[in-house]
Amino acid sequence: MAKTVLGIEFGSSYVSIVKHGEGMVLKQSNLVAVKKQNNNYYNYCVGEKAKNLLDKTDDRIVVFSPVNGGEIISMPHAIYELKEYLNQLEVKRNMFNKTQIILAVSTALNKEEKKKYIELCESVGAKDVILIPKIICSALGENINIGANNARLIVDIGGGTVDCAVINLYTIIEGSTLALGGRNLDTTIVDYVKQKYNALIGVKSAQLLKEQIGSLYPNDGAEMEVNAVDITTNTPLFLKITAKDIFEATYLFLDEVIKIIKTTINTLSPEISSDVVRNGITICGGYSKMVGLEKYLRQKLGLNILISDNSESATINGLNKIVNQHDLLEKILLNL
Repeated sequence: MAKTVLGIEFGSSYVSIVKHGEGMVLKQSNLVAVKKQNNNYYNYCVGEKAKNLLDKTDDRIVVFSPVNGGEIISMPHAIYELKEYLNQLEVKRNMFNKTQIILAVSTALNKEEKKKYIELCESVGAKDVILIPKIICSALGENINIGANNARLIVDIGGGTVDCAVINLYTIIEGSTLALGGRNLDTTIVDYVKQKYNALIGVKSAQLLKEQIGSLYPNDGAEMEVNAVDITTNTPLFLKITAKDIFEATYLFLDEVIKIIKTTINTLSPEISSDVVRNGITICGGYSKMVGLEKYLRQKLGLNILISDNSESATINGLNKIVNQHDLLEKILLNL
C-alpha cells in the first residue's frame, strides 16, 4: 500500500487538511461544542455545526476552540475534533501505519508545546509526524523562493496568532509569535460596543462587522446594523455600527503587530536588513484582507507592503506544496 501524506493546519480559527495528489480535502472552523448533562460535559459536535451554535444556545452548550494563541489548550477536545474530521475523510486508524502527517505550527512554540501537537497526531494513530513552522508554509504559499539567498520578511496574521519571520536559504533567520489574532479582535469589538453603546453583541456579529465594514480608513462612511441587547434594560435592539467604530477597536491591535515587526527588523544584520528593505514585507493570513491594511502598514513602517489576492490561504497552499514535493520537504527539514 502506498504511503498517504496529509498536511494539516490545526489553527486557532480553522482546521484545514490537504492530501497528496488531491489538494484541499477539508476546511472546518476549529470549534468544539460540548453539552452539559448531569453536571458533566459531553462532546456534542465540531466545526461548522459548532459555529452555528455560537450565541444561540443556553448555558448547557459551550462552544470553544481547543487551540488558543497557537497552543493546544484542551488535548481531549483537540483529539475528538481531529478524529471527527479524519472520520469524515474516511481515514481509518489501521491505515495510519502508512500515513505521514505534516503539521503547520506557530513559529515560536517551545518543545513542550510542539510535543502536544505530535501527541495529538499520535493519539489518532499516526506514526510519522513532522512539524513545519507555518510561516515557512505561508512563504511558499505566497510563491516566495525560500531557498534563495535573498531574505524575505513574512507576517502571517491569523485567527489566534501573528507569526513574523525573516527567511533566507530555507532558514528562519529571526522569528517570533504574538499570541493575538483575528479572534482577539472580535472580542475587542464586542468590548468596544459594550463600552460605547452600553449594548451587548455576539462574537459572530463582531466577526461579521470586522469582515463587512472593517476599515483602516478613519473617514470610511460604511455602516451596518446588528442585533444587540441593551445592557441596562436587557431588551433587544437594532444597533447601527460604523466603520469608524471598527477602526477605533482595530488600531490598538495593529499597534501590537507593528511592534513585533519593528522588533524583528531591529535584530537583523545590515546585509539581511537591506534585503528586507528592498523586498518589502509580505502580509498574509485571514486578517490580511482588512480594507486599508496595506496603506496603514506602509505609513507606519515606511516599507513596501505586499498583499496577494490569495493571502488568506497562504499557509495551507504552501503546505500543499510541501505535501506534494518530497524534495522540498527534505530541504526544509535539513535547515530547521
